[in-house]
Amino acid sequence: MNFCVRPSKSFLFDILEKRLKKITHGVGLDAASASFKNRRMFKTDFYYGLDNNLSLLQKGVKQNKLDNILGIYGDLTNLDLLPNNSIDVVVSTNTLHCLPPDKRIIAIDSLCRLVSPAGYFFCGLPIDKDLEKTMAIIKARFNNIKIIYYCSIFSRFYEWIFEKDGYLGSHPIAGLKLFRLFAWLISRLEYLTCHFKFLNKHSFIICTNKKDSNKKNAFKLSHLSLVEERIYNLMN
Repeated sequence: MNFCVRPSKSFLFDILEKRLKKITHGVGLDAASASFKNRRMFKTDFYYGLDNNLSLLQKGVKQNKLDNILGIYGDLTNLDLLPNNSIDVVVSTNTLHCLPPDKRIIAIDSLCRLVSPAGYFFCGLPIDKDLEKTMAIIKARFNNIKIIYYCSIFSRFYEWIFEKDGYLGSHPIAGLKLFRLFAWLISRLEYLTCHFKFLNKHSFIICTNKKDSNKKNAFKLSHLSLVEERIYNLMN
């Protein structure tokens, strides 16, 4: 169970964690990972956190000493140097909605390209006027797609009570354990509304069975330089 300050995030991370725990092999990429925020959910042989904030990557590497936990200093819209069809599970949560629509499309297309033939792609997208355009790219890449809608009116109302300038994370009351538990209980209401697009603000996309891709490539980064130990440089 994930006791977040936002009920919508508690629901999202509970759904994501349930699916990631079943993927116990290969390479996992946490796209826009910050300081490896989703690392504990990954059960893959290797975890790579990708972010354009070097200080957060350094924090993630410092907190996770294992050799199979690494960072990639790069931008979601410039992943050309990473090999096609090479990653077993790609995850992007709470990030793509922050990008302008044109950059969001580039990022989605790039992340889809990286997924191996038998791999998984999980991403969160806003329900806005550009959703169908973005989904068209995903549908062109995968045969099996499931959409779970979330951030319902119940969660949004709770979050609105505590929000200040769209931010809730450091609120002195919402961050208390009792209120995190209450937020998690509210998040259970998301299961009543997750099949209805019009009741929600975000969507969680689950993709498998990649189209027109039969060969898995090795995820090799030897052609990239190191910023420091266990952090590859994708910025140059």
